[in-house]
Amino acid sequence: MAAHMQQQILTAYRLALVAASTAAGSDVYVDHPDELTPAMLPAIVLTEGPEQVQDLSMDAPALQERTLQIDVVAVCSSTTAAADARDLGRQIEAALYSEATAGGLVQGLSLRSSEPQINGGASQLLAERRQTWQVTYYTRAGQPDAPA
Repeated sequence: MAAHMQQQILTAYRLALVAASTAAGSDVYVDHPDELTPAMLPAIVLTEGPEQVQDLSMDAPALQERTLQIDVVAVCSSTTAAADARDLGRQIEAALYSEATAGGLVQGLSLRSSEPQINGGASQLLAERRQTWQVTYYTRAGQPDAPA
């Protein structure tokens, strides 16, 4: 059995970001639960947000339109971390829009917001740029592992 479409989409976007050779290189993670160490930075972390599901047909199994939120966080640490995180955000945006369909899994991709966060001091500045993306895809009811 294939993974849930949510996992397939996150994996496809992770691979697209690695292939894009961003400043994060191969340090692109899905659902990274642990604190990122300085040796792992810069890095990109993708996480799943809420999903809305709407039945579009009355037949069985119903065609479902699914709208998934994905948060993509660029994390940088340096004396220029804020600027580095902004630039990594630019690279993320370019890479995701160039692979918007996630290999044919997704019918719509839209950047909804971008928010900076800066912590630390001048000697060890940590900056994040959180981008919130909206992904639209279709499945059949009861078949969340296959595109429709």
